[in-house]
Amino acid sequence: MKSSQRRVPLRRVVLVVGRALAALGMTAAAPDIVHAQDGTPVVTVSAQSRSQQIQDVPIAMQTLAGDTLRDVGVSNLADMDAFVPGLSVDMAQSTRPMIYLRGIGTQDFGIGTDSPVGIYIDGVYTGKTGGSVLNFNDIKRVEVLKGPQGTLFGRNAAAGAILIVSNDPVDRREATGLVRGGPRSAIFAEAVYNTPLAKGLALRISAIGQQDDGWVRNNYDGRRMGDDGDRGLRVALRWKGDDVDAILGWEHEVMRESGPPVFSLNAGKIDFGRPAAPADLFKQPLFNDASPSLQSRTFDGVTLRVTVPLRFATLSSMSAYRHFNTQNWMDNDASANPAAYLGTGNIESNSTWQQELKLNGQTSVLDWVAGVSAYRERVTEMENVDVTTSSLDTLISHAAGIAPYATLTSLSQGLGAATGNTALKGLSLAGLPWRESIHDKGAYRAWAVYGDAIWRIGPTTRLSFGGRFTRDDKRFSWYNPPRTAPELDARLAVLQQAKLFSTAVATRLLTPQQASSLQAVVARNVEFNNAVSSTMPFASSKSWRNFSPRLVLDRRLAPDHMAYASWSKGYLAGGFDAVGVNGHYDEELVTNSEIGIKGQVRSLGLSYDASVFHYDFTKLQSLTLVPSNASAGVPSYQVVNSDQRATGAELGAQWRLSHIWRLTGTLAYLDQTYAHYVSPTGVRLDGQPAGAPRLSASVGTGARWPLWGGTADFNTMLGYIGKQRCNADTTAQGTCTIGGSAGVAREKVNARLGWSAASGNWGVGLVVNNLTNKQYLTVSTLGAVVGSPYAYATRPRTIALELRGRL
Repeated sequence: MKSSQRRVPLRRVVLVVGRALAALGMTAAAPDIVHAQDGTPVVTVSAQSRSQQIQDVPIAMQTLAGDTLRDVGVSNLADMDAFVPGLSVDMAQSTRPMIYLRGIGTQDFGIGTDSPVGIYIDGVYTGKTGGSVLNFNDIKRVEVLKGPQGTLFGRNAAAGAILIVSNDPVDRREATGLVRGGPRSAIFAEAVYNTPLAKGLALRISAIGQQDDGWVRNNYDGRRMGDDGDRGLRVALRWKGDDVDAILGWEHEVMRESGPPVFSLNAGKIDFGRPAAPADLFKQPLFNDASPSLQSRTFDGVTLRVTVPLRFATLSSMSAYRHFNTQNWMDNDASANPAAYLGTGNIESNSTWQQELKLNGQTSVLDWVAGVSAYRERVTEMENVDVTTSSLDTLISHAAGIAPYATLTSLSQGLGAATGNTALKGLSLAGLPWRESIHDKGAYRAWAVYGDAIWRIGPTTRLSFGGRFTRDDKRFSWYNPPRTAPELDARLAVLQQAKLFSTAVATRLLTPQQASSLQAVVARNVEFNNAVSSTMPFASSKSWRNFSPRLVLDRRLAPDHMAYASWSKGYLAGGFDAVGVNGHYDEELVTNSEIGIKGQVRSLGLSYDASVFHYDFTKLQSLTLVPSNASAGVPSYQVVNSDQRATGAELGAQWRLSHIWRLTGTLAYLDQTYAHYVSPTGVRLDGQPAGAPRLSASVGTGARWPLWGGTADFNTMLGYIGKQRCNADTTAQGTCTIGGSAGVAREKVNARLGWSAASGNWGVGLVVNNLTNKQYLTVSTLGAVVGSPYAYATRPRTIALELRGRL
């Protein structure tokens, strides 16, 4: 196991890009926008497994062009969540993202479950852990589909789907490059090269790399944290003949960063009361003493996509293999207090194989899609908890009223002084390292048959209907070996040799029961302590089946205006609790009803969409840390499930104000509550908010105008996320109503100002992320188990100068 942190070398990437720019000249790439003859924007998407104009798709969705995202410094899904109302991507830990859409997601960080939000990269399902959020590398667009989409995909999409579409090789020579540099030694570099190799054969290579030294200094060891370190390569080969179109692609990414910096809510002191964030939290010194402290990922993926026209339809085949290894080691007490030391580590190895066959056909009245999908996953994970005997004293003393290691140290030194035993007199059990681990293995198979058809009932009316039948088979095993504490064991052997326990009982310093309890406490696991899996793995298996239908009626109110009504069901297979032996998740079910309208006013250059929806989600599963378990006397994770419902509305518009200015905006309203739920702390929350904010919005502006013989361009994106809604449980726990920097509405503004030469060969720019320099907190209750709760913090403002070019 390697746990040493390595800085990602970008010299080669920067050197290659720099030479390419010098040789090619520089340009600011023009945005990839297609317009109708009257200048109205026409956006083509593949949301329904067909190539359609977005205004013809009866689904609530938002699309962002890859060029637009790159211009404003958005490099992955986590960067864009504020700009897609209803979407939340929590990337406090780079290898363990938590993704929500319309308030639906999961807090489970283990390998035993999937996410209700399906992420697909070029049609390949990516799961929810280390390989699901990669940096954008030469992407064409991102499509966010809201609501159940199971009839259109072979894998789970109960809450919605996110489609990331890459640029494919084309039959012409292209070369582009971009370099950005800023404070804290920040560098971002990107290069793309496309060339035809022979008739019908083309090659496309793209490379990206980014790094910086981190935005905050750790006063514990003087190192900087909150850094970036990532590099990626994508190679695609395309053969396009008369009867076949085949694309073979390989994607590689390596990420190395420090562990996420976490800020103490108790100023480094132990306090088991309700946490309250200081008003100037970001001005306090950072002390993270966990070792190791790193986040890393090595990812490789190979995909083969083949399209063949048949007499009655078009056959598409997608074959994919993905493998990644990740590590995540971090501080969980946000202090340098030895009595609160708590660190965690996660090591994961994951391999997936996917095969999907799809038929697309069309007649005068019917446009149909049918597919079959097979999926296989092999995954291993090791969860580690690092504490010391001092922090165990803090934890056990708070839960059970006894500090075992302080007690034994006092007894040892007292008896040593009384008997003249120097070995006992100088012995201390304070501050000795202790590690517990649980080893998980998962083997999953899933297959699905799905279909969707659009029936043209009349010249202005269409009926879409479809369904998906799926089966999931999962095998899972847990193994929690005895804790590892060699230094402690050596000193306990000294106590045994000196017959400390029998002497303490004989002298009535301890009762026999107390002596027996102390010997058991210092020898057995505290967190991962299930006896059934302590000597050998404990295995379990389970299967789930489901049929999910969809029905949509849409009607043209006028040539440029469409209304639709939809009803659909979504499904997510059950799974296993990675940290609770023999813990199971049930299947999750959602029913969604929606009414919407889409259209455009060509005379104004305006397009719009609006929808109103309601969903009922049954058995939404989550993993929650319960501060004190009555049976064990220590904190534990528990599987909880709830029934939730929500009613919401969304409104979006794109407006081309003039030949210079364009404006986009999206507004989302969500009223999400628990239908039935009792929290692990015993609080009944029926009818109370589930936490998702009521309002979220985004606004984007863009302009292009002639300047200094060339062209200037200006782009901004503003995202707004309303205040988290509290309920009786989150208020009592203090995770929702922290004063100061958390528990407030959030905003994010990215902007770019650029200029490109008239030749179209070079350009410069200034890119600012988080223009208003707002930082926000996300409170974690994990550190509260040792009286030291903490919060994750978002990044401060970053500024970069840009140089770009193309051939």
